[in-house]
Amino acid sequence: MAVLKKGELSSIVHNNEVSDEIVKWGNANGYPLEKAKLFKAFGTYCGFSPKYFIRADRRPPIPGGWDITVEDFEPETRIIPLNVDKEGNVNRFVLKMVEEFRKEGLGMELADKWYDSYGYMLRDLSVTGHPKLINDFEDIIENMR
Repeated sequence: MAVLKKGELSSIVHNNEVSDEIVKWGNANGYPLEKAKLFKAFGTYCGFSPKYFIRADRRPPIPGGWDITVEDFEPETRIIPLNVDKEGNVNRFVLKMVEEFRKEGLGMELADKWYDSYGYMLRDLSVTGHPKLINDFEDIIENMR
């Protein structure tokens, strides 16, 4: 991973505002994002795209504020099987999660065909993006089964 750009946010930006500020900063500086949030795997606020991510790390109380770092990464692709009904339709709650993670920076493509695997009807979802973000998505899908 290489650092692509650094910046900072003011000390008047509070925790509940930093996600929106990351998106605004990224869009203003040529690193567009749709969404940022507190990301436990990094222990700070992050926003992802398919090729880079932006993180905001809190500075000590003096001088205060946030350090912004844009880093690139090597995207990973995984195939995640999704349960479907007999017509090949994916559960609507799973589809909502797919859409949310699309906004968070994952590329996703749902296969047209479904198949039977040991009595379960499945459709493959190809997911591309940051490995830690894919892990979060995969955990949610596992918990929904």
